[in-house]
Amino acid sequence: MRATITCFIFVAGILLAPFVAAETGTLSGTWSGNWAPKGGVPDAVTIELKQDGSAVLSGRFVNPVRIDFSKASFVARTGTITLEATDNNASKHYKIDGKVEGNEIKGTLAIGETSGELRLIKWTFFGR
Repeated sequence: MRATITCFIFVAGILLAPFVAAETGTLSGTWSGNWAPKGGVPDAVTIELKQDGSAVLSGRFVNPVRIDFSKASFVARTGTITLEATDNNASKHYKIDGKVEGNEIKGTLAIGETSGELRLIKWTFFGR
């Protein structure tokens, strides 16, 4: 009986390892989509994220402006992500509050005093 349980745990570990490995560092990469300001027209948004281990998150907005994040945090347990940047040339503050669900980030984007719904999808590449 003990050998059966040990064998089961070993096989389960081998089968689940690729899925656990796939989740590690899933934030790193390019994410794009759009945001719809309240009462406005949807506009394109692109961000680049880099996750070193599970704790350090960095990156930048690529579109609508190219600026680095001044603050970036991710809570893996809840999937909550917060990203902030300031465009000193235009005196605008950018802030994303969202939730990561697989290869999607859903939440809100605030640019200055304007906020709206945000949806981003992570770019993926499958070679031939």
